[in-house]
Amino acid sequence: MAESEDIQPLVCDNGTGMVKVSINL
Repeated sequence: MAESEDIQPLVCDNGTGMVKVSINL
């Protein structure tokens, strides 16, 4: 569950958040 919370704010903060999420996956 903590992972989802981290992903949401990252995407909301900057569009680049998606790129970071892909790297984490």
